[in-house]
Amino acid sequence: MKRHYFWLLSLLAITAFAACNKKDDTPFDPVKQAATDEKLITDFIANNNITGTVKDDTTALHYKILERGTTPGDTIELNERMNITYEGKLLNGTTFDSGTRTTLSDYRLRELITGWQIGLRKISKGDKIQLFVPSAMGYKNFPTGSIPANSVLIFTVTLHDFYF
Repeated sequence: MKRHYFWLLSLLAITAFAACNKKDDTPFDPVKQAATDEKLITDFIANNNITGTVKDDTTALHYKILERGTTPGDTIELNERMNITYEGKLLNGTTFDSGTRTTLSDYRLRELITGWQIGLRKISKGDKIQLFVPSAMGYKNFPTGSIPANSVLIFTVTLHDFYF
């Protein structure tokens, strides 16, 4: 009989803790999030005196070409693999991925986030670009590792080479 009381009390305790856990039942609104991201990006660019940024004509991606390589020419295709150096940061300056990996040869561009798929196709071998990626073109409203949900991401990427 004492076992039943133990399980009953345990169940009540778990239920009480679960009831205290506030859950945001507000449905995700991609239009509202896009407007929020756009303001965050433009404010960040202005507050940090970043000049020369461009907003992609068809998407919400902002970017800045930091350096041009010595071999202008072809751009990477979605089916190609790449050799790059990169760093990813949040708007608060936290680095979530550093440039210690210099190759993504196991991945094709089409397998990476949308912000990279669009941004890296704007540069050639040897070029360096800074991408200001809205959350919809990154990890959306899903937390990923140390990246919170709905995060605007900043990547600095040097495209050394690409190949099929």
